[in-house]
Amino acid sequence: MGKHEMDRNERIEQMRQEYRARRENPDGQSQQEQGRRQAPRRRNRFRLTLFFPLSILLMELTLRVWFDMSFWGSGLIYAILFAIGAGMVCNLIVSIGPERLRRVLHWVTLCFLTLLFGIQIVHYHIFNGFAGVGHIGVAGDAITNFFMDMIAGIVSSTIPLLITFIPLAVFILKKLWKQAPIRRPARMIRTLLAAIVFHILVIGSIMLNSSGILPLNAVYREHFTMNLGVPNFGLVTSMRLDIRYTIFGRPEADITGGYFMPEAPTPTPSGTEPHDPNGEEPYDPGPTIPLGFAGCYYNILPIDFEALLETETNSGIREMHEFFMNRRATPRNEWTGRFEGYNLVWLMGEAFHTLAIHPEITPTLYMMANEGFRFTNFYTPDTGFSTTGGEFAMVTSLIPRSVNAFPNTANNYMPFGFGNMFRDLGYETFAYHNWTYSFYRRDLSHPNLGYTWRGLGGPGNMGLPLTPRADGRAYWPTSDLEMIQLTADYFVNADNFHVYYVTVSGHLNYNFGGNAMARRHQDRVEHLPYSVGPRAYLATHVELDLALAYLIERLDAAGQLERTVFAMAADHYPYGLTDAEMAELSGTPMAEPIIDRHHSTFILWSASMEEPVEVTAFSSFYDVMPTLANLFNLPYDSRLVMGVDLLSGVDPFVPFASRSWISHLGRFNSATGVFTPHPHVDPADIPENHAQQMAGRFNVMEIHSVRIIEHDYYRIVLGNR
Repeated sequence: MGKHEMDRNERIEQMRQEYRARRENPDGQSQQEQGRRQAPRRRNRFRLTLFFPLSILLMELTLRVWFDMSFWGSGLIYAILFAIGAGMVCNLIVSIGPERLRRVLHWVTLCFLTLLFGIQIVHYHIFNGFAGVGHIGVAGDAITNFFMDMIAGIVSSTIPLLITFIPLAVFILKKLWKQAPIRRPARMIRTLLAAIVFHILVIGSIMLNSSGILPLNAVYREHFTMNLGVPNFGLVTSMRLDIRYTIFGRPEADITGGYFMPEAPTPTPSGTEPHDPNGEEPYDPGPTIPLGFAGCYYNILPIDFEALLETETNSGIREMHEFFMNRRATPRNEWTGRFEGYNLVWLMGEAFHTLAIHPEITPTLYMMANEGFRFTNFYTPDTGFSTTGGEFAMVTSLIPRSVNAFPNTANNYMPFGFGNMFRDLGYETFAYHNWTYSFYRRDLSHPNLGYTWRGLGGPGNMGLPLTPRADGRAYWPTSDLEMIQLTADYFVNADNFHVYYVTVSGHLNYNFGGNAMARRHQDRVEHLPYSVGPRAYLATHVELDLALAYLIERLDAAGQLERTVFAMAADHYPYGLTDAEMAELSGTPMAEPIIDRHHSTFILWSASMEEPVEVTAFSSFYDVMPTLANLFNLPYDSRLVMGVDLLSGVDPFVPFASRSWISHLGRFNSATGVFTPHPHVDPADIPENHAQQMAGRFNVMEIHSVRIIEHDYYRIVLGNR
């Protein structure tokens, strides 16, 4: 190689080096000067990288501090870890595309998070629970119907809402949207991979947690609810799981592992000879109790499960046939048919509770609660779906899985709907609601239960013409007394009738400003030594008390009172009262609020009863329907509902959406993970695996409740009747 050619190569290499130097340092700065210039960019990038994880963490911690959650524990650890993971995903989202798009994504992502947490804070304050995506379907109705309650919830949640808005305020004041760094593809890929690995590790640690009565991995999967998920995993992760399970379905618990096995085989009924469907010694209560509808002394119907199994090809339905064929039935007993031929007035009392019963303020409620059946250990457990969940549980004796449980039955065969059963006996059947006719889509579900349905705003004669305010709008809440005054003429003189009322007067908020019923009866409670909330709560129930007194008077005048039964249970506890306010009324603080706040009263009264009857079984609104069906000798199958006849001697089971539960031997608190025997129970008498068996019983009840609705199961086994 010649000298000239070597010089040319050296010049080319020198030019390359100069080009690289100019590219790396276009202003001709020294390395020290260049480092000082890039330092703010690095700090901005670092701040923005931490901004979303820290913002989500602040919002999650606000929920834990402000609401009824245990702050410390594994839930806090997972909330922090999931906040970091969610923040990493947000960083990826806001790194997509050109600068203008990135700025928009920053705004949209942060505003979405702020709105999400804000809505949940207000919802929890009003309903004492978190909302899932299933609530979106009723969100419009809720805003329209409960606008003032929503405003009151916002005002009462001012502090946590302001804390939630801190990240948005910082984002605006610091103009962080202008500092969004360009994310190079390689860096984005590394962030994505890190987020995936991080997520897998966190989920893996949860899946390994399988110990205890309520394992954490079960809370994440088959037992997930929003109210369980948020304390254990945080809101963002709980919303992700709720969306996933809403779209693709929630995994079912394993019910084949021996936690709960059917208690005894049940032969298929044949002929009319008395036999025992529980496979025990023949049960013959004597000549005073008539044979049932399947020719035996149990409340079952003649269903040939063996024939159904021979023709069924669907594995899920086959499993249901096998389960119900072998499930324990409840026996007919001395109370079977006690009220056969009577009329029935059944009420769902909005937020009714033992605390509403006062000898001076609500004397009719006091009389009915103390002179009829006394269910001393009755509960209205949370279902996770507010009013519609509690009403569904009481009316169908099935466990609801979603806020749409009732409308999902609209096209199903519902033979155990009391409207249907009484109508088949020649009764006139009505159902009334003194609020919106179509709220929770009762206009679809309740006619299918056999009722002529009427409510506020219903079309034509399906409406209920309640007296409006001076401005033309309805009072809030509306009057239970006026509802019964407007409807009593439809049935009080009928030969036989069954009427079902969905009341409203006891609805929150409990104050004398925004609650029309509390304001109407304020003078009745002013002398009581309670704060505003408890006094207003009692005042709202004065309206219900007057409504019942009016109906009793009308029935007495029509000669119908002695042959009419009143039954009433609540949809839920009065969550418009704090635990401290409930303790004011009861005079006793609650040892375990997650369970004790739901301890309530089931009114079951008839003027024909000569003396009260005390029932001490631990029970709930799931047991109301089968108890009434037995008393009226209605044709139902006790194997196909989840509650039990409380007069049959069979032990009930009280399930809570929080996965707490109460059995005849004790109670399990899901917040603490502790099973506690009842005071009257000797721990030595409790089987070693009792808690696991009851947890399995809960699984079985829930799964088969869902399957009954999903498969229209009553039509399969009873549809030809």
